[in-house]
Amino acid sequence: MKILKTMLNPLRHALMLLLIIPFSSSFAQNQEMNKSLDKIVETTFHVKDFNVWKPLFMKDSLLRKQNGIQTIVISSQVGHPHKMMNVGTVADVEKARASMKDPAFLERIKMRGVSDPKAEFYQVIRFNPDSKETKWAIMTHKVKDFDAWIIGFDKGKPMRDSAGLIDVVVARNIDDPSIVQVVCDITDMEKAKAFMNSPMLKEKMKQAGVISTPRIEYYESRE
Repeated sequence: MKILKTMLNPLRHALMLLLIIPFSSSFAQNQEMNKSLDKIVETTFHVKDFNVWKPLFMKDSLLRKQNGIQTIVISSQVGHPHKMMNVGTVADVEKARASMKDPAFLERIKMRGVSDPKAEFYQVIRFNPDSKETKWAIMTHKVKDFDAWIIGFDKGKPMRDSAGLIDVVVARNIDDPSIVQVVCDITDMEKAKAFMNSPMLKEKMKQAGVISTPRIEYYESRE
């Protein structure tokens, strides 16, 4: 019996290593991914029943990875829990775009209670890896000149900070680079909304070269 135990102990250690190493590698990869972002896809849609949809969505993670998409955010609009926005990193924009237009994919998500799906692809210009809040303000608009706009945007950082908004992402739409999106962590929802709707911000944005009516939305994590 002692001989058998002696033989089994190294085997147990080997099995434990096999279990631990893949987990450790995966964790390290996720940590590395969170330090920088390149191309992302934002998918918005309505879902009939979140509790039915989410487990089925999570089961498709391998299929998404095969199409170059890795989900990093699952969220819904504040006050509208059935309006979803998922964000994923993208390795190949055209491959990801094609997979999202595939009739079999569209039929599958329809069967799961998903309606009105829309995907937008962005090139991330700036990313704050220290983002930790679970609610975000997302502003999307067109600019006349990105280089001129971002100078004005940077000047407005102290105002955003005092309004409970922490810069997380600045990105440009891949299909139309004049479309810019800004994502901010929210530390104070009341102050953030007041700032976003203020005449002062509208004037500052106009001075910076914003040429469209901004779309402002608020989302919260559903992880």
